[in-house]
Amino acid sequence: MNTERTASASMRACRPGPSAQRRVLRVAGMLAIVIAGSAPDAIAQKARPEDTLKSATDTANKIREATGGKPAAKPVPSGNPCAILSSSDVQKAFPGAKAGERSTRLEQYGITECSWKGPAGQVVLAVQESMSEGTVKDDVMGMAMGFTDPLKANSTSNVRFESFSGLGYPAMGFVEKADPARSILGDGALLIMRDGQRTISLGSAELPQRDRAAALKVLDDLGKSAAKRFKQ
Repeated sequence: MNTERTASASMRACRPGPSAQRRVLRVAGMLAIVIAGSAPDAIAQKARPEDTLKSATDTANKIREATGGKPAAKPVPSGNPCAILSSSDVQKAFPGAKAGERSTRLEQYGITECSWKGPAGQVVLAVQESMSEGTVKDDVMGMAMGFTDPLKANSTSNVRFESFSGLGYPAMGFVEKADPARSILGDGALLIMRDGQRTISLGSAELPQRDRAAALKVLDDLGKSAAKRFKQ
């Protein structure tokens, strides 16, 4: 038996279709944020924040390559992702946060991004904007896949999804701390809202360290602020 040919056939059989690839790209993009924002202190002392971010981006790119992900054909949203939230909005939730910095690292995939760093240099909040199909529920469940154990069946069922009803747009999210017993492998806080095919994602690796109800309140407040600028 030609094991190399068999392995190649198996990889093609497991390769996700176009809709799954889109989810992988979005999950990989958010994973890069979370990895960069939640680096342990021991790692942060040895590497500059920009080095950690580069490492996270490289990891995301490897995920795309392994799953057959390709750059999105859709154009990059025309707005400035750093204008979706004001500095005062972010600093109210994350005291001492610096002004948002736009990154172009995901624009080849049709995703704009802005991140705000805390006093220690770690990313405390990131905003991404893109155009995609499906529903907000599809998006948030796809993102949750990046935080749960892929080897455990229905692991995303352990994620407590929340609807945010006061934003004026369909919006869902979650706040979870790493809990291997529940198949949740990493800290994650996320809110996604949609206006047609336009999607805005707010993600933080710092919020899960807070009381969950308080963290959800922060996401709700930031979501309301972002919603006011959604059509601008």
